[in-house]
Amino acid sequence: MELQSAFDGLLHSDQPLSGLDDLIWQSLRDGADSSDHPWNLGAFSTIDSAHPQFPRPECRKVVLRHADQQRRTIDFYTDVRSDKIRQLNSGHSPALACWLFYEATTKIQLRLDGMAEVIDGEQADEVWKQTAADSRASYLSIDPPGERVNDPLPPSTADRFVTQEVSERGRKNFRIVRTTVRHADWLYLRRQGHVRSMIDYDASGAIDAFWVVP
Repeated sequence: MELQSAFDGLLHSDQPLSGLDDLIWQSLRDGADSSDHPWNLGAFSTIDSAHPQFPRPECRKVVLRHADQQRRTIDFYTDVRSDKIRQLNSGHSPALACWLFYEATTKIQLRLDGMAEVIDGEQADEVWKQTAADSRASYLSIDPPGERVNDPLPPSTADRFVTQEVSERGRKNFRIVRTTVRHADWLYLRRQGHVRSMIDYDASGAIDAFWVVP
């Protein structure tokens, strides 16, 4: 309920719009730092333009790993062989993407629109060094994520749980996906009346926060 308490306190202040951006980004940082935070998991959406019949949106839950208010960026980690990487790299890069965070108990929702890019090189090296062996297991599959398995039982993942040294082979599959946020849509479904606000960010760092009809 800390998320609800924080936003309730803001709405009872004299000028809630002036503090909304800071509170949103503080909540995102809290979500990146704690698996218990309601915004630790977000839905990340991309467009699959290579679909054989028509372009279609695809959405999946990912773990929020880092939030940088100054740069207006949020990160998650993924396997370079995944569909989401193919979709982000299939057209213009960075590519259009959308995040959705929602906390069911308090009914507080945040949608973030922006441009996502795939990060490798030294930045990914530094993050990989800090990744524990059990977390590296996600990048150790021999076959790529999403590959069809013609077997009545799900494929075993036992071979992924290895020592830290052996897990180094997963580095080639590890990537950071970073979204630069251009627009935020915050919605609070309160019993005493819904509240909604939007924030636009421009390339210079200026923000425009305003209320909208919920």
